[in-house]
Amino acid sequence: MLDYIVTGIKGFAILSLVLCPAVAVKQEMKAFRDVGLGPFGMIKVFVFIQAWMILSLLSSIIMLPLLLLGQDVTRLGNGKFEYWIGTVCAAIFIGPVELRGLEKVPRDGKGRVFVMNHQSQADICILYYLHTIFVWISKKSVTYIPGVGQIMQLSGHILLERKGKSSIKAMYAAAKDRLSQGKNIFIFPQGTRERTKVLPFKHGAFSIAVTEQVDVVPVSIHLEGSTWKKFFFYGYLFGREEAKKTPQAIITVHDTMNIKDYKGEGAKEKMMEDAQKVVYSVLGENKKSN
Repeated sequence: MLDYIVTGIKGFAILSLVLCPAVAVKQEMKAFRDVGLGPFGMIKVFVFIQAWMILSLLSSIIMLPLLLLGQDVTRLGNGKFEYWIGTVCAAIFIGPVELRGLEKVPRDGKGRVFVMNHQSQADICILYYLHTIFVWISKKSVTYIPGVGQIMQLSGHILLERKGKSSIKAMYAAAKDRLSQGKNIFIFPQGTRERTKVLPFKHGAFSIAVTEQVDVVPVSIHLEGSTWKKFFFYGYLFGREEAKKTPQAIITVHDTMNIKDYKGEGAKEKMMEDAQKVVYSVLGENKKSN
């Protein structure tokens, strides 16, 4: 009986390490359809997701005993392990990341809502370069990704069922709780990934901001079309300076939008419109409205 269980676990692990990265490759091919991934790019995405899963699983295993001892591991998970995983994976698989306006990230211990565009699965890793305590609002299906799902649960991220009013209410309650703890909320208000078109922002992030009366911080993410096609880690190993100096990702933090400037009827819609304009203002002319 034990042999069957061990065999089943091994089979599940192997399937996960193949199936999840394969799905990720398909999603990135769609996101980068304008420039293509190429064979090397597909391999990079595949291994990137495997590394993310394995490192997340190892971190979860380390945190689990602390959780069982009654310790709060949320800040350890988000501020230490996830930060380390994100920045290491970005350095190896993405390349140099340039930060603009980093001084605009509020660090006074009060929670804010951060909103940003969404181009790639790499966005999640490079956002850890902002080095601030935050929680994602993400779909609950990520819990089925081995390693990633476990560390997200241990770190206290907000996982949303996309159907059902009860799940929406639970999400707002969880967001209120995290903000009261001084944690930021990170959310991609456009929803799905898109590199070349401006997708309209959805109201969820701004509903939270208006309801809880917290400020909004817009962030722009730019990825080069060559991001997945180049092996930048070679530059770190063998001193190719051009690999180190040429950023493959640029994060721009904009001025905080003060909630006090948005009052009365239509406040949420006006904030949503302003945030979208700011986020896309630095992303170039290749972003076209649908």
